[in-house]
Amino acid sequence: MTERVYFDHNASHPLRPAARRVLQDALDGQILGNPSSAHLEGRRARTLLEESRERLAGVLGCKRDQLIFTSGGSESNGLALRAVSHAACVASGATEHPSVLAALSQRPHHVVLPADHRGRVSVESIADLADRAQTECRDQPAVAMVSVAWANHETGQLQDVASLVTATHEMGALFHSDACQAFGRVPVSATAAAADLLSVSAHKVGGPLGIGALVCGEAARPRPAVVGGGQEDGLRAGTESAVLAAAFAAAAEQACEERESLVARWSAWKEQLRSQLKSMEPDAVFHSATADCLSNTLCVSFPGRPGPAMVQRLDLAGVSVSHGSACSSGSLQPSAVLTAIGAGPELASSSVRISMGRDTNSADVDSLLRALDEVLHLVPPRNEKRKAGAVDKQ
Repeated sequence: MTERVYFDHNASHPLRPAARRVLQDALDGQILGNPSSAHLEGRRARTLLEESRERLAGVLGCKRDQLIFTSGGSESNGLALRAVSHAACVASGATEHPSVLAALSQRPHHVVLPADHRGRVSVESIADLADRAQTECRDQPAVAMVSVAWANHETGQLQDVASLVTATHEMGALFHSDACQAFGRVPVSATAAAADLLSVSAHKVGGPLGIGALVCGEAARPRPAVVGGGQEDGLRAGTESAVLAAAFAAAAEQACEERESLVARWSAWKEQLRSQLKSMEPDAVFHSATADCLSNTLCVSFPGRPGPAMVQRLDLAGVSVSHGSACSSGSLQPSAVLTAIGAGPELASSSVRISMGRDTNSADVDSLLRALDEVLHLVPPRNEKRKAGAVDKQ
């Protein structure tokens, strides 16, 4: 069997050693009860949970009582949006994660912020929001929240979050940022950015699946989506998983400790990929910039070649990449992000996202390039297929 190489870390990062050790220790160690229980086993779980909250808050640059554990990034995003009423006017970037855009599509007042060809939202576009809201949200003219992701999940584009927060606060609105892709890959601090709400997810940094967190600043108090108990300061009912929280904290700490050395490696490999892919396919179009972009992420279109077909062929060759976001990877539709930034149907349909992680090495990069070289010949551009079909008929 061909040894597989994994280049889909933006979808989910394999468990880091620190997180794996925490999970193994929990399996082999003392019984942990319900953190809400008063007995010894419950107190053990409560102690572990709160120690983990303290550690994760330290990494995120927030107070421990501002950190709410959730089931993951999508729930964190959904809970953040509940910090304003359903009828309120909310503005978001056009390239947000589906968990944000789907939730906002069900609201009566949603304003989409214009973005440039890289997906960057400008401070000026927020300054213009008051006038736009008067037109688009007449019965709710005041914008209550702005939501812009710290880093895009497909292209890796970074936003100037601190400047966007300042502009948002000047108009009296709350600012939320989905930092799931940015956390662990660039410095992320809720305090430094002054964001009111910040979403993160454990499995994006090499923690376990099934847990995330939402940082809620002093000005933000979401309405709980899950009720029935007083857990998580009354914002999320349900028994907390102390073990998952501990593994999340361990993964986050390790990710931040290793970040600088990994960024240097990722940057070099990203440039190698750009150079060699352009040699293989001169028509290739790159949607991930060399600056102000996640160093581990490269989104590239091969015009005329369907992205899903490329992903499938690479999978058969033992290489894992993606087309679009993980939440829509089974879809044959063009990338929503690339469509939103004006890439056009052909480029949006022919994209492949390559994302690196802690375990990526130079041999993996070489294997990826060899596989891509083969697949580019196996999946010819559509116009060449049409020509081949015409010759066959003759």
